[in-house]
Amino acid sequence: MSDPYPGYRWLREQAPVSYLANHDLWVVSRYADVVEVLSDPYRFSSQLGMGAVQSLHAPQSVDYRIGAPGVRVLIATDPPEHSRLRRAVLAPFGRSAIARLTPRIERVAADLVADLVANAERGDAEIYRDLAAPLPVLVLAELLGVPTGMRDEFREWASVITDDLDANGATDTRLGRGYDMFRYFYTEIRRRKHEPSDDLLSVVAATDAAGLSDREVMAFCAFLLVAGVETTTNLFTNLIDTLVRRPEVRRRLWAAPELAEPVVEEALRYDTSVQGLWRATVADDRLGGVDLPAGARLLVLFGSANRDDETFADADAFDLERSPNPHLAFGYGHHRCLGAGLAKVELVAALRALVTATGGLAPRGKFVRRDSLVLRGFSAQPVTVWPR
Repeated sequence: MSDPYPGYRWLREQAPVSYLANHDLWVVSRYADVVEVLSDPYRFSSQLGMGAVQSLHAPQSVDYRIGAPGVRVLIATDPPEHSRLRRAVLAPFGRSAIARLTPRIERVAADLVADLVANAERGDAEIYRDLAAPLPVLVLAELLGVPTGMRDEFREWASVITDDLDANGATDTRLGRGYDMFRYFYTEIRRRKHEPSDDLLSVVAATDAAGLSDREVMAFCAFLLVAGVETTTNLFTNLIDTLVRRPEVRRRLWAAPELAEPVVEEALRYDTSVQGLWRATVADDRLGGVDLPAGARLLVLFGSANRDDETFADADAFDLERSPNPHLAFGYGHHRCLGAGLAKVELVAALRALVTATGGLAPRGKFVRRDSLVLRGFSAQPVTVWPR
């Protein structure tokens, strides 16, 4: 959990397409192989790979899954269905929509950094709590058109979904939290169908033409909480950890705040939040010189691909001048992240606000990494910052 990258290097060099018999899972670690899988949904299916499937070879365990049986979720569908569903919700994530939202994102980031600095004066500044966690929640609330006062509920609901990526089964507590989330979305979606506005919930509520059931519309909203909140939070906490560990980069950034954008771009490659996701073979296939049976579950490692020296020169270095930088932090192909542009704006706004408002940053205690195979990030980052 603390540093998977040496293990990834070993996999790329020794077993780039490796079978884990205990999990009935094939691990794909080289950049070229990862891109091949992501480029061809007709050979490597998201629907088969990310659905709730009982393993035939390891029946005691249920593989990691997204969604529930019989409920289509954007990330777990294949073309042409995926293309139709994606088009139905694309507009709020387009460049013009993000451009309109950017000034608001920058104001929110500046306000949160001001609170962080105030907390630092009391010896209680915390990056995750004060900046990384609330920023994407507030932005998503703005995008969805719901009260920003519900940000604590949004954060809690997002954890319901991310828990499902890393744990088999569910406790009564988690189920109760999930019911609250779906009850809220159901009520709001029904209301938006009669009182539409220009927010994302209204766009989602109008997706009947895409053939979505009410359950699937609510599932899409739940998915947005992960795609729009957890991944961005984790990306920012990973970025902060990198800056702490690489003082030469930190010093350059604080001396030249205009470097915020290239720092974010390289941080996305260097330590991404989504380390891997699943696919499955549609038929007997061959990948990286290895024969795969039909229905083989693949764990496709974005985190490993982003450190592949065959694609990135000196891949373990943090290089602000790296160009080109074809990282896979937002995936690739049909399933490239719908909100990639929005996430970048949030990350750059938060980093620029932090750098312009403070004279520096240092750890104030132990950073606590979240216990997750799929989502890499931190759940606590106590720091010291001081005004410029």
